[in-house]
Amino acid sequence: MNKLTSAVIILLLAGLTYSQGVTTLNLSEAINLAKKNNPDYVIAKLDLMKADKKVSEVYSENLLPTITLNSRYSRSFKKQVINIFGQSIEMGSDNSITTTIDVAEPIPFLGTPVFNGIRIAEYYSNIQKENVNQVEAKIKSDVKKSFYNVLLLKELIRLNQQSIDNATENLRVVEARYKAGVALEYDYLRAKVKAETLVPQLTQSQNNLQIAKKYLKNTVGLKDNNDVDATGILFYDSTEVWGTMDNLISSISEKNVAVRQLKLGKQINEQLAEVTYSNYLPKFYLFGQYSLQASENDDVSIARYRFYNIVTAGIGLTWNLNLFRNSYAEDQSLLEVRKSEEQISKVKELLKTQAESVVLRIEDAKNRIRSQQEIVSTAERGYELAVISYKNGVLNQIDVVDAELALSQVKLAYVQAIYDYLIARTDLEQLLEK
Repeated sequence: MNKLTSAVIILLLAGLTYSQGVTTLNLSEAINLAKKNNPDYVIAKLDLMKADKKVSEVYSENLLPTITLNSRYSRSFKKQVINIFGQSIEMGSDNSITTTIDVAEPIPFLGTPVFNGIRIAEYYSNIQKENVNQVEAKIKSDVKKSFYNVLLLKELIRLNQQSIDNATENLRVVEARYKAGVALEYDYLRAKVKAETLVPQLTQSQNNLQIAKKYLKNTVGLKDNNDVDATGILFYDSTEVWGTMDNLISSISEKNVAVRQLKLGKQINEQLAEVTYSNYLPKFYLFGQYSLQASENDDVSIARYRFYNIVTAGIGLTWNLNLFRNSYAEDQSLLEVRKSEEQISKVKELLKTQAESVVLRIEDAKNRIRSQQEIVSTAERGYELAVISYKNGVLNQIDVVDAELALSQVKLAYVQAIYDYLIARTDLEQLLEK
């Protein structure tokens, strides 16, 4: 019985291990997955589709005639009676059927804002397109940052493991010299403590990596049981050119999606102001009506009803003469236009500040990368010389520890500088929508 239970447990664990695989993604695959699975992106695209349908609806409402069918049957339970020369005469019939088809078409003249409504619908559709672009840019930024975070932690693990390997090798050399009587016990204990204290740092980095992978999985929107891993390395391209700070700031403050959305909102408010102003003017429309009528008493069967056709057409006019009420509405519309202008100005200034900050972060990271590249080579050579000199009895063991610590710090600073550059570049790309 115990053997059977053990076998079942082993099979269950094997199945669990098999079901929890690893999905390895490059940056492009991660971005595509996120766009596919992100609910905000899906909602934004649905809103865009809805806005496009609204444009078609407005075209139909404003450019095509309105056709209405009305049909009515009425029964007279008590007819009108008039008295003529002492005789009572009933007016009307027992049954009446009336069917009408009304056709109306507004004339785009004076107070009929046909094309204003069409423009408003098109502007709203363009706002939804910009919203899709904005959500897409944010998705790219979030995925890149979580992706680079995974790569950074993998690199930290590699550096920590490298430091452990160096400390372990140093401990082996010190232990051999201690046993040979040419090294102090203090040197041996120091090397041992150094090797052991590096292990918790590696463990912490490994735990942080698991958390970063889970965050990446949530960012790309995967719902299965597989773990997610990022493939690639933190890479700095020294040939990458972004242009001058002034050009970048100008481009971002004038062309950013937030500014484009606000400008479209201002255009909508301007069109609404024109619509409000048109209320001062009369509205003209063409109309036509076809009517089919029949009126019969109960002594006539429905099959013998006599139907009469009536066709009428003409031009109509409506005019809202509440001029004071119209003036209040117009003032509100104009205030909305001014409000939009102030919002655009405010957002532009904010974007200028953000752009300048991001560009400065990029330049700072690039400077640190260039300086750290040279220092890494120097620190590696210094560590090699310290190890050789210690083996030859020229330097003390503490010099080797100091050289290894300096090398570890320099490599970490170099990797951190590349990571900072990639994060700053990601923020710039979000502002530029790249």
